[in-house]
Amino acid sequence: MIDEKILLQELDEMIKIQQKSVERAEQGSNEAVVYLESRELAAYMKVRNLIKEKKCQRSGNSIRHTVK
Repeated sequence: MIDEKILLQELDEMIKIQQKSVERAEQGSNEAVVYLESRELAAYMKVRNLIKEKKCQRSGNSIRHTVK
């Protein structure tokens, strides 16, 4: 079975890196690159939130208290 804690840590690192990529793209003022980098960031965040939601459902916790 996959360790969700490790997976979430990896996703958080990927999100940090992608946020920096979005910032660099914004500084370069290239709208197409900003769009693509932002979409990738959104995908990582969606996966992270989905994992957290499923984890909370299994443990009986409310998602509102655990998802950033």
